[in-house]
Amino acid sequence: MKRIATELGVSVALVSYVLNGKMTDRINEDTAKRIRDLAEKLNYRPNQIAKSLKNSKTYTMGLIVADISNFFYSHLARYIEEEANTHGYNLIFGSAYEDPKRFENILNVLIGRQVDGLILAVPEGAEHCIPYLQEIEIPFVLIDREFPQFDKITTIGLDNFKSSKSIADHFLSQGYKRLGAVGLSTNLYHLQERKRGFVETASASLPAGAVFSYEIIEERLNEEIEEVVATAVNRDKLDAICFFTNKIAMAALPIIVKLNLKVPDDIAVVCFDEAEAYKLFSCPLTYVRQPLQAMSSLAVDYLTDGEQRLRGNHIKFDSDLVVNRSSLRTL
Repeated sequence: MKRIATELGVSVALVSYVLNGKMTDRINEDTAKRIRDLAEKLNYRPNQIAKSLKNSKTYTMGLIVADISNFFYSHLARYIEEEANTHGYNLIFGSAYEDPKRFENILNVLIGRQVDGLILAVPEGAEHCIPYLQEIEIPFVLIDREFPQFDKITTIGLDNFKSSKSIADHFLSQGYKRLGAVGLSTNLYHLQERKRGFVETASASLPAGAVFSYEIIEERLNEEIEEVVATAVNRDKLDAICFFTNKIAMAALPIIVKLNLKVPDDIAVVCFDEAEAYKLFSCPLTYVRQPLQAMSSLAVDYLTDGEQRLRGNHIKFDSDLVVNRSSLRTL
């Protein structure tokens, strides 16, 4: 900035105002243009470390997703990064792959980088990090995860009970009589709510023994999914099934093809979330669409604009059930 000021015969303060976009209404536009042109010619870049020392902000935020290989989280990361950029922030993110130790390591790196705030999908077993974050008073918000035992933290996610209820109601409206859902073996609250919404709603309208819930250990998904689908169809005689995550759906759909099952004639199908690969399936799939962009925008707004009205609240979004032929009963 001193070199620019010397060459153009202006003050360093004026150069600083122009390059930082301050007091633009009080600076001669021709002078401002000369400053910007010379800065570009000299390949000027602001010293972010110096700026952070001056104003105690790094203009970075950290994001830890549960599993970046999951389409849900890769799309979520994209929306959060775009939203952060519109606020003048850069995003540093990592994937915990549902490993609490890995999550804790990434968290410590982000805190060491002095990010201005954190957006976190906390894996099962890493809840002990939440009181620590409260203690050091770094702004953070949980996304797609909820821990009811912590009542003073802000969480943003889906109303999972209501979303699964809509699936069960849809199956019932189509006249299906034996319903099932496949989820992960986990104690995570949001996935337990997803299961509860489906099972309670279906059980309230169907006789005992007509509603089934299957759980798979995530690390053994590819090994166990064929047995689960075969059991649901051959032993339990399901006429409709829901897959509670897109990873489960992506593993199950090839098994449905392998078993020569016709959708929806042999079994109706509903999936959670969107995936480009769904378009390759022979029958257009019904799926639950989460408002990822709205959730991402709210999470970034909370960190950048200090949304005090959200502090300590559990914000739950509604989903849309996008109905296609895979869940419609054939007359």
